[in-house]
Amino acid sequence: MALHDQAPPITLDRARSIARIHGQDPQELEPQFGFVLAHIHNALPAPPAAAAAAARLSAQLDPGDGIDRVSGLPDALLRDIVSRLPVKDAARTAALSRRWRPLWRAAPLVLLDNHLLPDGAAPDDEIPNIYLEHADSRAVATALSCVLDAHPGPFRWVRLASCYMDEERGQVARWLQHLAVKGVQELFLINRPWPLAVDLPVPTAFFSMAALTRLYLGFWKFPDTAGLPRGAAFPHLRELGLCDVVIDNHDMDFVLARSPVLEILCFESHMLPPLRLRLVSRSLRCVQMHASNVESIVVVDAPRLERLFVRFVPIEVPWCRIKIVCAPALRLLGRLDPAMHELQVGNTTIKILDVNVRFEVRSDVKMLPSFLRCFPNIEKLHIHSQKTRESTGRLSIKFWQESGPIECIHTHINMIVFHDFRGERSELAFLKFFIESAQMLNRLLIVFGKGCFSSMATSKLKALFAGKRANKHCSLLVCETAFSESSCLWDFQRGSDFSCTDPFAPVEHLSPE
Repeated sequence: MALHDQAPPITLDRARSIARIHGQDPQELEPQFGFVLAHIHNALPAPPAAAAAAARLSAQLDPGDGIDRVSGLPDALLRDIVSRLPVKDAARTAALSRRWRPLWRAAPLVLLDNHLLPDGAAPDDEIPNIYLEHADSRAVATALSCVLDAHPGPFRWVRLASCYMDEERGQVARWLQHLAVKGVQELFLINRPWPLAVDLPVPTAFFSMAALTRLYLGFWKFPDTAGLPRGAAFPHLRELGLCDVVIDNHDMDFVLARSPVLEILCFESHMLPPLRLRLVSRSLRCVQMHASNVESIVVVDAPRLERLFVRFVPIEVPWCRIKIVCAPALRLLGRLDPAMHELQVGNTTIKILDVNVRFEVRSDVKMLPSFLRCFPNIEKLHIHSQKTRESTGRLSIKFWQESGPIECIHTHINMIVFHDFRGERSELAFLKFFIESAQMLNRLLIVFGKGCFSSMATSKLKALFAGKRANKHCSLLVCETAFSESSCLWDFQRGSDFSCTDPFAPVEHLSPE
């Protein structure tokens, strides 16, 4: 079927009309669409330019005496200032004076397309609009084409997330060609499909963007790499984010093989097809998979891999098989779930482990000791107590005492962070066992679930240290989470920040008073 014969895309305003025809409340569509988009945009790194940058800059640099001191600064510094402004403000600096006229075209551009929204439609912050009208999408597309035609490059940082791109297919291909020629370094290409089914192939032009160091794609279908030229590659790509992208397993293998310096790989809301990820990479340091449909992960050969974060959604398969063959540098592993993850761990020394447990489900709890035995060298353990309606009975401390020796508990774990604590008997039994068994334990941080903090629950925790076998050297810290239990947003940037030694921690530094 030719492009012009295809049915028109269903934008949000058209979806409202369809909903009315079928007797549905169109307002109910928006929260569903907004929920998915919010997760995608939460995964995107923060932009280097701020919407209010121009106002702040003016307030800081205006001396109030009428003397233009800014124009006397060196060209290199002025170009850097212009490059950090929202694109409209950056372009307007050309009208200030003859001195400023060439600076915008010479500055490496930071381009956020939500700054091109018509007046009144632009957001106050840096998060792209969740709900976008058809007319605003077309206005952004027109303005964006003008910017890309007018500016010679280079483009340092580009985020395109304010268009229904399936109705701008020809323009999208031209935009990517412009960006490839003009040396884009960081690109965030987020489509807005409606409905959420993703069937729009990414134009293959992005394989010619040799200068790319960071790439995030959202709501696209990955092209068949079998038809790409032999030289197609990402020679400088260090970070890749795939957000609700349809990609086959052999295409993922292709991307890893053609990205020789890739360090960070992120998946957000990957649904189809179920992913069977094989990690063969000499450069990867961090892999993050959030809210994704994953069948298996096999770390075949990843000598620099330090972090592996997995939180998946079982759609077609009830569990995920994780096999670690060669990952000698792997130190952080989470968020594992005894009910959903099948583990096979080789000679890898995990120091920080993050685990989900439904303490009201006996089968979950009974699998936890087996999980912990896979990681004899854990020093810090994060436990997330998952709330469930599927209660199958509580397990007392007797179960833990009879579970047999667990090496990491007795000789290595020095800190436990217990998240979403509600004060239930099964949670207290687990903690009592730890306090009495963990010889190296010196810090216990209890993070109460939102609304669960009480003096009674705190008293029960303190009572755990009153027993004769309790570890008297362990300090207890308590706090309450600021997030509701339904909130499952994961901070990709914190997860891949290697200066943050424990991205699972609720606060940056966890030291006793």
